[in-house]
Amino acid sequence: MTTTISLDRGRSFAQIVYQVLVVEKVVSLEQAAGALGMGYDALYARIIGRTLFTADEIAALIACVPDPRLIGYLLRHSNFVAVERVDGRLDDAEQGIIRATHRILIEAACVLETVDAALQDKRIEHREAIESQVEIDIAERASSAGRAL
Repeated sequence: MTTTISLDRGRSFAQIVYQVLVVEKVVSLEQAAGALGMGYDALYARIIGRTLFTADEIAALIACVPDPRLIGYLLRHSNFVAVERVDGRLDDAEQGIIRATHRILIEAACVLETVDAALQDKRIEHREAIESQVEIDIAERASSAGRAL
């Protein structure tokens, strides 16, 4: 089965970076530019799509900005899921499994809550579908992280 992917020369990725850095201010532009080893102006040119990000810049940006949407964009047409690394394994494997299971259940409950709220009027609006997909993506990452224990 072949998936057709439309190429927009990084415009969609730049829009996500703009959302994360400019709108949501997850990390300041100055901090992100420093992590990428470039000036504010050079980073801004990439964010607005005037210049393309290089592979090394994308890797540095992902390391600097803790937002799964950046990785999700890169993996969206593949069979892979981005999973956060756990800093240091717990000494007690049983506790790790319990925590991972709790996280999976909590995220799955968030999916159910979002879908239930959307179905109150017997249909799912476009905005509600997007919110549901965001919750599903979070639950999928939690589930995958649980399997990695």
